[in-house]
Amino acid sequence: MTVAFSAGDSTDDTRHDAARSLPLEGVQVLDLSRTVAGQFAARLLADHGAAVTLVQPPPPAARATLTDPPDSRPHWALHLHLNHSKTIRTLPEDGLEGAVRQCGTDVDVVVVSDRAEAAVAARLVPHALVAVATDFADEGPYRTWQGSELIHQALSGSMHYTGLAGRPPLHGAGNRAYVAAGLFLYLSLVARLRTRPASGPGGEIVRIAVHEAAAAMEQNFSAQWAYSATIAQRGELNRPKGRIRCADGWMTAFAMEGRLAELLAAVGADDLADSPPFSSWQTFMHGVQPAFARIEERSRKHSRESLLRAAVERRLVMSPVRTPGELRHDPQLLARDFWRHTEFEGRQQLVLGPMWRPAGYEPGAAAGARSGERYGTQAPRGPVADGRRAVAPHRPLAGVRVVDFTTAWSGPLATRILALLGAEVLKVESATRMDAWRGPAKSVTATEFYPDADPGDRPYNRNAWFNAQNLGKKSVLLDLKTDTGRKRALGLCGECDLVVTNFTPGTMERLGLGFDELCKVNPTTVMVEMSGFGATGPLQTHRAYGQTMEAMSGIASLIGYDEASGPLGSGSAYLDPMGGLAGAAAALTALLHRERTGRAQYVEVAQREAAMAWIGEIILDAIATGVDPAPRGNGRPGAFPHDAFPCQGEDQWIAIAVLDQAQWSALCGELGWTDWAEDPSLREVAGRQARADEITRRLSSVTGGEDKATLARRLQRAGVPAAPVQNGKDLFEDPQLRYRGWFARLTHPEAGTHEYAGLPLEAAGLILQPTSAAPLLGQHTTAVLGSQDADGLEPEERSRAGL
Repeated sequence: MTVAFSAGDSTDDTRHDAARSLPLEGVQVLDLSRTVAGQFAARLLADHGAAVTLVQPPPPAARATLTDPPDSRPHWALHLHLNHSKTIRTLPEDGLEGAVRQCGTDVDVVVVSDRAEAAVAARLVPHALVAVATDFADEGPYRTWQGSELIHQALSGSMHYTGLAGRPPLHGAGNRAYVAAGLFLYLSLVARLRTRPASGPGGEIVRIAVHEAAAAMEQNFSAQWAYSATIAQRGELNRPKGRIRCADGWMTAFAMEGRLAELLAAVGADDLADSPPFSSWQTFMHGVQPAFARIEERSRKHSRESLLRAAVERRLVMSPVRTPGELRHDPQLLARDFWRHTEFEGRQQLVLGPMWRPAGYEPGAAAGARSGERYGTQAPRGPVADGRRAVAPHRPLAGVRVVDFTTAWSGPLATRILALLGAEVLKVESATRMDAWRGPAKSVTATEFYPDADPGDRPYNRNAWFNAQNLGKKSVLLDLKTDTGRKRALGLCGECDLVVTNFTPGTMERLGLGFDELCKVNPTTVMVEMSGFGATGPLQTHRAYGQTMEAMSGIASLIGYDEASGPLGSGSAYLDPMGGLAGAAAALTALLHRERTGRAQYVEVAQREAAMAWIGEIILDAIATGVDPAPRGNGRPGAFPHDAFPCQGEDQWIAIAVLDQAQWSALCGELGWTDWAEDPSLREVAGRQARADEITRRLSSVTGGEDKATLARRLQRAGVPAAPVQNGKDLFEDPQLRYRGWFARLTHPEAGTHEYAGLPLEAAGLILQPTSAAPLLGQHTTAVLGSQDADGLEPEERSRAGL
């Protein structure tokens, strides 16, 4: 039986206090997937109260398909990380049909691994949502391609920008593309659970393509190309960031205008403050690399912890590069009681804490299977399709109103996802302290982010990065430094369902906009606070940028060419979109919980902690073995060749991932290497790795004369995973994304008409499109507030916003 819940229901499932209940209690999930993406999505469902049963073949076969090659990393750590909160059963001999018969058809969600299984599951359990994440969409020129982490990062644009100029691009670490797909799958499922009918037919197949999930993480590159036809280059230093060596490891630092003297003082280099390149911000920006080299001369005398203390005291953006093993005893994580112990497969195991924490979170509350009744809410309207584009489909957050107090990347991405799903997002802004991604109000130096490289008279309305991450929102100017502005902001929050912020913890309380105050004006409010390191612990006020959070999550330490060259981290601030996905998922989960209980919800997203889940298996393995993995370029155990190889043209590369003997034979056959195809010493990975230099030279001699995209298509047809390493231009022109309707053509009042990259969220099998371009600064102030007289704006703010 299916039971519909609404605010105020007093059923057995909602009798206990909302802080002690879990949002997805009563949801029954059957996890039949054999992929990282599918099992990660199902684990998130389990983490938040769903009863998840994982049905899999007996090990080791069950775990061999979770990673690129079967021995790419210890199976136990990945299995533990993905499945510790599930009930596990063995797959019957008759496969999927037997599993459904064994577990029963009274389930809400079935997670599978491929399109064929999805069709069977939809037939066997017609009322359930069927979830599937595949490497590529089942339509378009890439539909038959083979994927892997290397392949997806190459196609996404991320790989081109990661590494050093003049050296091969790097694909990163872990299974980031697959975890991204798992999070998007979880988002899609929770959004549908919130709006699905309480009874009646279901059977909807919820699809995510890993390729599209990876592309969604790096939207800025294609936006830059769309605006100025310029390409971000690997290793370029036009941003004030750098890594510096210390006495006992590495630090990542981000310099701030007006704070150079304090950065120098922190490393004991006060005497350099008046000398080039530190004498002015302009000279510093023209010599970022030599500037950080001089800083490093002094930082080598200090420990990472002493520099971290100085950074916290001086409010500097500087953090140590933690290794995965070091995280176990990280003071901030210990102070926040981050680590959990759980019984798994008959043993007590250490596991990571939650990606986000609701108020009243209790350790282990979501572990194990739960019983309860399935539920639904209002019935959705059917979508309307026009050609290949969804026109006015039902969006699951239609009618939800969001107040957005976020800036830069992670927070705006979270609220952009909510806007795409149908929420009305009101972005609260200040004209005197604008969103950092609007860029400077004048004296622009980085012109590549503006249409035709022209900042114009009001550059803050023409920045590609801001305009790409704020699609479909409304801008409301409020001066939160004034009593009037704060009062109007509180009133606005009282009229909305959800408040999202990524300020430093404590900021909203000081503004009179903390959770307790919000509950006074709206007893059923939902608040999501996205801080860098959490609202408690010694680092609660530590300033957080994407690069510094990435450094402290363990991820940056894994990305580099070797130990000698040190950790490089991602080229972009990859942790920012990680935080954005976590923020959106937390918001959707909290909204569903509010609707089940009728009570206000507060959720904290510590973005560093959320990002650790993306490499959870690496962290757990390093802690268990006491051995931290070192950077190894694009190498991956159990695979060879597995790297980027030069192609025709300047800085053009192809990624090739040979994961098994069949793919090696296919590579040799396609390239005419009959001698190596018949060589038994090269059939196994170890034999090929023993002749790595020889194979790399021969392969590079072939790829060097080929067009990267043409060669990739040729190798994929032959059965070899390969992909062009795409830059911003390639990403913008990607034939698969174009076929899928990935880009939306929108006209912005001051930036003009451009195409904006999408997100892997669908309606009726079609990519959802944003409803409007990004807003002008303060564009909707009058429409939302009803007047300009009581918004707390100073004359300067009115003038700048054109009000």
